[in-house]
Amino acid sequence: MASKTDFTPEEWQTIGLAPIITGLYISMSDPSGPIGLIKETFASASSIIEAAKQPDALQIVKDLAADMEAKTLKPELPKFKSADEAAAFAKEQLTKAVALIEGKSPEDAGAYRQWLYDTAKKAAEAGKEGGFLGFGGTAVSEKEQAALIQIAAILGVTPA
Repeated sequence: MASKTDFTPEEWQTIGLAPIITGLYISMSDPSGPIGLIKETFASASSIIEAAKQPDALQIVKDLAADMEAKTLKPELPKFKSADEAAAFAKEQLTKAVALIEGKSPEDAGAYRQWLYDTAKKAAEAGKEGGFLGFGGTAVSEKEQAALIQIAAILGVTPA
């Protein structure tokens, strides 16, 4: 089972950025205003902490949660000029993160891939799309559902 010590600081930042990227990918697919963006971003970040509490959690996730709580994990996102640029960045970073895990710990790769997808799904479900002042709307919009399918394809998992 891989842990933080198996990766260089740069590799660790890539791995730590991946769950945040899934939320960004969802948010960029169907922007829902500042409150929705905050909810989706918070859902991505909190999924790290929540997953780490599970008895069968990957050591990688536990290490990410410890770094988040200690505020030593500070993944930085570049400024994007368009949603397409953000999507291309997300695809590249998710692919890199999965490749890093596969290279160091192939036995963890499937669970890591699934965890990233689950993180994206939580982000998609975090903020209602459409509606007015919090009334009406839908939990996951068609555009977010399409983004989840794209993330599943990038990660090589079956969308739920």
